[in-house]
Formats: sequence, C-alpha cells, structure tokens
Amino acid sequence: MSNRLKIFLPFSSLIFLVLLVPIVVMLFASFQSATGGFSLTNYHQIVVTKYYRDAVFNSFKVSLVAAVVSLIIAIIGATALTQLKQGTKQILVTIFNMSSSFAGVPLAFSLIILFGNAGVLRAIFTALHLTVNFNLYSLTGATLAFTFFEIPLGIMFLFPVFEELNPEWQEVSAVLGAKPWFFLRHVILPVIFPNLIEVFTLLFANAMGTYETTFALTGNNVVTIPTLIGALINGEMTANVPLACAFATLFAVTMTVIVWLGNRLTHLKKRGDQGA
Repeated sequence: MSNRLKIFLPFSSLIFLVLLVPIVVMLFASFQSATGGFSLTNYHQIVVTKYYRDAVFNSFKVSLVAAVVSLIIAIIGATALTQLKQGTKQILVTIFNMSSSFAGVPLAFSLIILFGNAGVLRAIFTALHLTVNFNLYSLTGATLAFTFFEIPLGIMFLFPVFEELNPEWQEVSAVLGAKPWFFLRHVILPVIFPNLIEVFTLLFANAMGTYETTFALTGNNVVTIPTLIGALINGEMTANVPLACAFATLFAVTMTVIVWLGNRLTHLKKRGDQGA
C-alpha cells in the first residue's frame, strides 16, 4: 500500500494542482461579472457581439480545414513512407519529427520570407509579370501555416499504425477475389479508423489552440479564440479576465465534445463491424 501511495500520491497531486485547479478556477471566473458577482454576461457578450462571434467562427473554420487537409495529406505521406527502405524511413522520420516542432514565430517569419508581400515567390512572380492574389496575412494564410506543421505531425502519428499493417492481408484478399475497394473498406479501414479519429482530434485541437503562429503572421488582421484571449488578458483590448476565461471554457467544452463524439463514432463503428 505504501508503494502505491509513493507512486500515485505525487502524480495525483500534480494532476490536481496543474490540471483540475486551473480548470475549476477558469470555470468559476467565467461566470463572474465586472463587480465580481455571479453573471452570464460574459457568455451573453460572446453570443451577441459580432467581433467575438467572428473569433469563434474563424477558429473553427481554420482548425477544421487545416485538420482535414493535413489528415488527408498525412495519410498519403504515411502510406508512401511505409514503402521505402529502412534507412530512408529513418531519415524522413527524423525530418518529419523536426518539422512537426517547427511552429510559432519562426514558422511565421519563414512563410513571410517565402510568401509575404516582399517575399521570394512574389518577387519571382513579379519578374515573370504574373499576378499573385494570395494574401498570407489572412485566414487563408493562417490555414496554410497550420498545415505546414500539422502534416508532418499527422505523418508521425499515422506512420507507426500503417507500418504495423500486414502486407499479406492484401495478398490473401486478392486470392479470395476481393476488389481493392472492398479490401480497403472492410479490412484496412476498421483497423485504422480509430487512429484516424484520434489524429484528427489532435490536429484540430493543435490548430484550435495555436497562438504564436497566428499572432505573428496576421497580427490583428485575423481574430481567433487564442489571440482574443491573449488580448483580453494582456490589455491590448480592455483587460477582461472573466471574459477570457469564458472563451477558454468554450474552447475546453468544444474539445471535450469533439473527443466524446470521436470516441462515440469509433465505438459505433466497432459495434457495426462486429454485427456485420
């Protein structure tokens, strides 16, 4: 019993202090008014104020698009990676590992050098007398920035899963007369489907919570939940910590719902496959 306490007590204390206490404080603070009393004013402002609604919509939009695009490309990339030689795999996995960590301000400035108004590609297009309508300092630019580090991140998560798939399954399926689409749908998809849902959730949450890249790239041109929370706390707008806590609570609830839906969808898929 003493050994269990030595293991679980420090861990439980850490979880309580680092995770549970901040969440409870954030939740209670989100229901505080300017005078300190209980109020739903913060959530009412999020609903009725267009600027705040735009922040929520922009966050959902850029996160969803970046997660879907990154997941599709990551599936293709992870599949291709499994077909390479072992030495090449190790080199590319190392590169993808470093690329997945290349985010924030360094990524933003790298993209500005490449795609900015005075960037390399714009200079090349200007020299060729071609017109470029792409605006890096916009929601589209933020989406592009997110995919730069989410694609290698998705490949890193999916590669071990695809690597464990047995190549003999396809041979056996072909011998039994199954078509490639049937093999993909009824053999491969049930195996990798839970992992696809989990990776999508991680990519969505990663994009949803990204602050440095968005702020360094777009400044105040694009408002998202993380940049708005930062502005409400550091006083770039009128400092309003309870409203910032309300946005943070909205973010936490959103991610909880997405995780629950993902787990529910995975459970229903497994039950449907067992029933079939």
